[in-house]
Amino acid sequence: MKALRWSLIIVGAATALLVLAAVLATQLINPDAYRGELERLVSRETGRPFRIDGHLRLGWYPWLALDIGTARLGNRPGMHGADLLAWRSARIPVRLLPLLMHRQLELGTIRVRGADIHLWRTAAGLGNWQRLLGHASPSTTATATPRLGGLILHNATLEYAAAGRTIRLSHWQLTLGPWRAGQPFSVRTHFLLQAPQVPAAGVPVRFSARNLSIQAAPLQIKAPQWALKVASAAAAGALQLRALGNGASGAGSLRLTVPSVRGLISQWGLKMRLPKDPAVLGALSISGRWQLRGGTARIEPLAVRLDTTTLTGWTLRSGGTHPRWRFDLHANQIDIGQYLPPTRKHPKALKLPIALLRALHARGTLTVGRATLRGTELRDVRLRVQ
Repeated sequence: MKALRWSLIIVGAATALLVLAAVLATQLINPDAYRGELERLVSRETGRPFRIDGHLRLGWYPWLALDIGTARLGNRPGMHGADLLAWRSARIPVRLLPLLMHRQLELGTIRVRGADIHLWRTAAGLGNWQRLLGHASPSTTATATPRLGGLILHNATLEYAAAGRTIRLSHWQLTLGPWRAGQPFSVRTHFLLQAPQVPAAGVPVRFSARNLSIQAAPLQIKAPQWALKVASAAAAGALQLRALGNGASGAGSLRLTVPSVRGLISQWGLKMRLPKDPAVLGALSISGRWQLRGGTARIEPLAVRLDTTTLTGWTLRSGGTHPRWRFDLHANQIDIGQYLPPTRKHPKALKLPIALLRALHARGTLTVGRATLRGTELRDVRLRVQ
């Protein structure tokens, strides 16, 4: 008992001294005096100019934290354009005890506000983000695998420009859960997408994934549960993807739901001649399981429902330079006339998209239980494409 008591006293005293040291450090040390040294350190490790325009501050509760004001990370020498990264403020918390006692670097949740990220490629195809850590040397300050409590981006902007095309994510919010090398993590994000062929006002996008695992070499991605929403279209599923020498292999499930196809067309600002009946092109759902192997993608079983039509079966797309489509599908019923544009005084004869199917090198069978067109009803229709 006496030994235990003295052990507790020693541990308590050491903890109190560490807390006192942290308090004194935050009160007596002026972090701005080390601004130049920090700028040189980051510049050396990234090979890019790093400048801090704001102030540096230290906080000690509940973690020892470094607050960095406005700062910017430029591009590699010889590349001229918008800075790679800039932010209004950033907070980086560090746990002292694991670092001092076990040489374990353990960071808390890093928070960055007002990040402005510019990614772009030169005409020669070189990206300004490439070789970002090419100048970094192996760290000797901590031997154990670093841990990250999380990452939160508030009101960030990401812009990617290449070949005269620009994709922009504005009002970007990102939350990454706790991370450790080789361990799964969670991610949640939402932003406004602005890109070519997208309405000028932008399209809202949301994405989340739990227990996400990403391995760099060889590339392997596992997402047992993910969800994506673009405008009013929502998708969810699971995937497992692995890059191989001859391509990629993977498998997973997918479910897509659209409350109204007509409404989605309007949201994207597409100019199309729509059927006259406002009830047509309503709710759409697609579900199935997919496999990817050797460049060949297969969806089986596949189920599609649009309005009152249900389509089931399977479809396959081969790999290679000249891919081919294979399918075997069955529809319960369809009123073809509902999906035709408003009739003219002298309507043209209905033409099947044979040329399109030939261009796709499609081959398969489509059966329809009941099909109607302008008062004509057909049953057990069988269409074979070769």
